[in-house]
Amino acid sequence: MASVNIGKKLRDARLQQNMSLDELQQITKTQKRYLIAIEENDFDSMPGTFYVRAFIRQYANAVGLDGNELVAIYDGIDEPEDVDTSIQYETLNGSRTQMYDENSQTKRFMHSLPAVIFSLIGLAIAIVVFYITWQDRQATPIIQPPTSDIIRDSSSESSQAPVSSSTEASTSSSSSSSTPKEPTEVKFENESGVTVNMSAVNVSNPAKLEFSAVTGPCWVGVYVATAANNDNGYFYQETIQPGQPKSVDIPAGTAQVVISLGASEYMEFKVDGQKAEFNPNQAGIGPRNINLTLAYAQTQETEQSVQSQPQ
Repeated sequence: MASVNIGKKLRDARLQQNMSLDELQQITKTQKRYLIAIEENDFDSMPGTFYVRAFIRQYANAVGLDGNELVAIYDGIDEPEDVDTSIQYETLNGSRTQMYDENSQTKRFMHSLPAVIFSLIGLAIAIVVFYITWQDRQATPIIQPPTSDIIRDSSSESSQAPVSSSTEASTSSSSSSSTPKEPTEVKFENESGVTVNMSAVNVSNPAKLEFSAVTGPCWVGVYVATAANNDNGYFYQETIQPGQPKSVDIPAGTAQVVISLGASEYMEFKVDGQKAEFNPNQAGIGPRNINLTLAYAQTQETEQSVQSQPQ
């Protein structure tokens, strides 16, 4: 039986690189359900030991680990430890003065030993604190976000496009009774592993997402397939710190958004001010990929008012 938790070691390496399972699936060409099974050490669900070894190698190579070493651990091949159990004694021949000097040196060393131990403990604590701080501040995502100019262009186009239609809509609204917008409603549909399906209705156009880290930092990636990013890459991504909430305006008319969370237990987010309960079943902690479907308020009424205008 392997002495190393293979799945945990691979998952920790993936999270350290801010890599989602969807990205890993594209790199390794391995189905997500097998990647999840490897992280959970559920090797019995694989087609066979040949595929287990192949999938472990592909996963390890993608996150920068030695795949052959992990396969050897899976096969139960543990390297023997070289332990020298023999103790050699050396006969000391010398005068009493030499023995007294050696005893004095030993006593001085024993007196200074506590100070040395405390110094080593302090050094170890400083190294751990530095490593944790460096890891929290590390935000080098695999896919670079679109430039701010592209995002501003897409938002400006979405804001300039409906100018004439808004004028026509205001003209048509004067002849018909307008109803107030119903509040946005965010629903949890279902979940499978780390994938969560949700929907939001009566959403403002454009929609706004608000992210807030509760007790620890959390990496957030918002994926929107647009012409600006050639239908590939994250529309927005950032490591959000506690006490520093962030808001993101989704491009107008977007019907599908994918939200990737690194440490989901630290994160809360809202859609148009309504809290999104993405883990109501308390299904665990760690990464989450949330597929959010958006349905905008009064879309049908607006289309009818535009079509009724004279050409």
